[in-house]
Amino acid sequence: MSKTRCNYHHGDLRNALITAAAELIERDNTLDFTMAEAAAKAGVSAAAPYRHFANREELLRAVRDLAFLGLDQAAMETLQAHEEGSLESILALGHTYLAFAREKGAFFSLMWEDRGDSAERHLEAQSKYGGFRVLVTMVQTFCEKQGSRDVDALYFATQMWSMAHGIATLEANQMLDLFDSSIQPEHLLDDGARIMLTGMLSQSVDTAPNRAGMQKRA
Repeated sequence: MSKTRCNYHHGDLRNALITAAAELIERDNTLDFTMAEAAAKAGVSAAAPYRHFANREELLRAVRDLAFLGLDQAAMETLQAHEEGSLESILALGHTYLAFAREKGAFFSLMWEDRGDSAERHLEAQSKYGGFRVLVTMVQTFCEKQGSRDVDALYFATQMWSMAHGIATLEANQMLDLFDSSIQPEHLLDDGARIMLTGMLSQSVDTAPNRAGMQKRA
């Protein structure tokens, strides 16, 4: 009995293959699918994927973009669910990141692996990765509400993302509680974020007079 083949328009086939690969990753929680499996999942011939992707790596990069869109959407939903510029919104975004890493482990790994295109990803960072831009906006708004407008929000957002990513990665590798079995990821992240934000505001207050003096001398 022959299998039913699906007919796709040019762009639809590409999207169908990306979706099929993502569904395989979701189902098996691993990146170890083949192009033939993705084709079968999409209901097309084994040769069809090569009309759009030179190899499996190109398909994985497309799936990676889809995973980032999922994280971006989760970040936006977190932003909309909390008071703008509140500490709670920043902490909640950290929880969203940890939950995504926990629930979408294979996708999370794929998102941050070097797949031979790191230079290209650096060039595209400003146009992609909306979830991180949400964090920068949250930090900037939080600081402004606290009366600190001269804070480098990008720098401190990078610090907080680095901490969240480290916690998520250690938890994924089952190593977060290596030295302290009582560690809870969300509590650890919350405490670290509060310390960072307190220090950031204190630093802003301490450096403001010096900057004002430098401007007067100039």
